[in-house]
Amino acid sequence: MKRGDVYYANLDPAVGSETAKLRPVLIVSNNVNNSAANTVTIVPLTSNVKRVYPFEVLLQPSDSSLPKASKVQAQQIRTISKLRIKGNKIERPYPNNI
Repeated sequence: MKRGDVYYANLDPAVGSETAKLRPVLIVSNNVNNSAANTVTIVPLTSNVKRVYPFEVLLQPSDSSLPKASKVQAQQIRTISKLRIKGNKIERPYPNNI
């Protein structure tokens, strides 16, 4: 697991306006943390791209191997247990897009 990888994570239970459910997440914690700690810092992705705010990053399918346009929700950054990560890495967006 490395910074910049995308995995699926179960973000339930959520509280208030936190992003919830099983969804892709971008790993943003540094690689030393990712290899040594039981937690990782993530930013959730969503395919709801009707509005993209200045603090969000739009990823087009042509910019990544994601199946559809998605946005990185920087306002939802959080640290989660690695136990919330489900399955293998699904993506690594091109570095210029992160």
